[in-house]
Amino acid sequence: MNAEELPMILFTVIGQMSVGSIWMLGLIHIYGYFKKLKPETIDRVTNAAMYAAGPLLVLGFFAAFFHLGDPFHALNTLRHVGSSWMSREIASGVLFGVVGFAFAACQWMGWFSRTVREVLAALTALAGLLLVITMAGTYYSVETIPAWHNASVWVFFFASAILTGSLAVGLALMVTWNMQAKRDAGAESTWAKRLRLISDEPLTDELTGFTTKSLQGISLSAAIAGVVILVTYPIYLGWLATGEQAAQDVANEMQGPVLTWRLILLAAVVILTGVFAFMRARTADKPNRALAWIIGIAFVLAVASELLGRGLHYEGLWHVGLNTTQYLLGQ
Repeated sequence: MNAEELPMILFTVIGQMSVGSIWMLGLIHIYGYFKKLKPETIDRVTNAAMYAAGPLLVLGFFAAFFHLGDPFHALNTLRHVGSSWMSREIASGVLFGVVGFAFAACQWMGWFSRTVREVLAALTALAGLLLVITMAGTYYSVETIPAWHNASVWVFFFASAILTGSLAVGLALMVTWNMQAKRDAGAESTWAKRLRLISDEPLTDELTGFTTKSLQGISLSAAIAGVVILVTYPIYLGWLATGEQAAQDVANEMQGPVLTWRLILLAAVVILTGVFAFMRARTADKPNRALAWIIGIAFVLAVASELLGRGLHYEGLWHVGLNTTQYLLGQ
């Protein structure tokens, strides 16, 4: 991996994580609505989830500008939205950041009616979908790079959003749930109250049940996304290995220690979330340190795995034809 690829790696991983966190927040909200839970209960859980989605929105927004090397170049790319996938990617990133920021601010501060906030949430989720589509399309559209002009790129990008976004929300829920329990026990934190991490209202059975169900769904979503990535890699590498010379060269280049560690970390995440986190959340009737540690470790491992995977993605920059020949002659 070259140093100049780092901004692009961070942009795609953080951007997809931010989108995934918004999707997960939306699913939690929909689940609470269909279960006919109190609006206040739904808001307390979704507001906690915003502590994952909000900061990620900001990071993704800035990464969208810096991944071109010079943030001012981003303005130039917006002139070609009709013909350039990269222009669409930057425009989608800006749209997602602006709409998402408006939603986060309104949700945190309680501005406007619930209906308006729900509309903003839906628009943010749609903008996020558009962002991931344009991210994948930017690479898939390059027909001269076999490693990118492949359906696996779409699978990896969408699965990454669900994997990391789910765990980011899960971690935020665990932090706020534990802090609220401490507040209820008398250990109130001034800074946590200022940041609205805790509420004056104590934990209720309905809130605890909604939180544990949300954590179960988060754990399963992350585990399924991880399995999808694990299953896709052998198919992807097998397709490259039977392709033309450039594709075969990429397959050989990828099969090294980076890929090994990428898959080991991902397998660990699947086990932690699909087995341990899910079972702990299923039986929890109050915040517990073990569940917090499991989700926290799974989140760190998932992000590390995705960063390695995105590094491998850029190692696939092998063109068919003259560019490949020039690259090989330069070795």
